[in-house]
Amino acid sequence: MDLFYVEHISNKKLSVSESKHCLTALRKKVNQKILLTEGKGITYSAIIESIQNGQVIYTNIKSIYTYLRKPKIHIAIAPTKNKARFEWFLEKATEIGVDIISPLICQYSERNKINETRAKKILISAMKQSKNPILPTLNSPISFEEMMKNPPKNCYIAHCQNRKKIPFKKLLVNLKNPHTISLFIGPEGDFSEKELNFAEKIGFVSITLGEQRLRTETAGIVGCNMINLLL
Repeated sequence: MDLFYVEHISNKKLSVSESKHCLTALRKKVNQKILLTEGKGITYSAIIESIQNGQVIYTNIKSIYTYLRKPKIHIAIAPTKNKARFEWFLEKATEIGVDIISPLICQYSERNKINETRAKKILISAMKQSKNPILPTLNSPISFEEMMKNPPKNCYIAHCQNRKKIPFKKLLVNLKNPHTISLFIGPEGDFSEKELNFAEKIGFVSITLGEQRLRTETAGIVGCNMINLLL
């Protein structure tokens, strides 16, 4: 059964766009059951009570499933020069399971903006398609320097430079109930030497995701999947 997104379950009505999909594409009718989520980990069931001005009005709301992922997964990743690749990352990371996405602007970044409205639509669509009731928080683009002023805990930074790196899998299997895991992925030109030195100085752990050299968006997905599988 398809999942519909509502910002506030208590509003008791679908948005115009969700209503159109519900009524036109799926041909739902009054008295039929639908599934809803606010993107906060809970799936609800409800019954279509009526249709008013093209919008679905629902009632008989019941919580049927709660999913609270532990630990929370934060991916800070440089937007790719090719917009489609970054959008692919947004979609697939949401399907796999991610809580926070921070577009990261680095010294060698080739793009420092994203279309946040379009990105939010991609996240919502991926959440619904995968029936994953967690809508990731999408932060506004932030510079590497600004992020370092108040870095999150349990930070790992993936890069391709020739310096000591620990396999990410090895680190994950030895972690004991972390609240949040933050993985930093650089741009196509990688993190600069200065950025890596500073990150390691304040406690970041340099990691490798494997022997292959991965594209930025692929590295984000591989790291996200490792965390979901191993913790």
